[in-house]
Amino acid sequence: MSTTTGNVQPIWIAKGDISTNGTTGMNQLITAAANDYTGISANNSLVFTAGADGARIERLKFTAGGTNVASVARVYINNGSVNTTATNNTLIGEITLPATTATATSATISPEFVMPGGAMAIPGTFRIYVGLGTAVAAGWVVTPIAGQY
Repeated sequence: MSTTTGNVQPIWIAKGDISTNGTTGMNQLITAAANDYTGISANNSLVFTAGADGARIERLKFTAGGTNVASVARVYINNGSVNTTATNNTLIGEITLPATTATATSATISPEFVMPGGAMAIPGTFRIYVGLGTAVAAGWVVTPIAGQY
């Protein structure tokens, strides 16, 4: 019998979580340009918050809200403190968002940002923010595919 203390936190999620930030609902359209590489812009949007025991996040699904110009989305991990301090944020990647046209007769592309390594376990209260490189008209909904521990 081992006397060492190992990881007592579960490796499997306790419940799925596809909500955005929990305060403005699930249909949060991001339209304003943040255009930064540090995550400190007020136009970066909170899209996910890990619970007290942490979370596992696999990807972010981007769905156009209508007609938009092309842009880029930058994805940041924040340590749970204010995101207006650059040292609290880490740019983990970016994804090209294509120009989109609203139509009632065909599907609009929904790009997905896959977390580095295919999935990330993030500590309790850490957050994920997304900022656009350029402003768009209709906006993008960002849906996290994740789970809380």
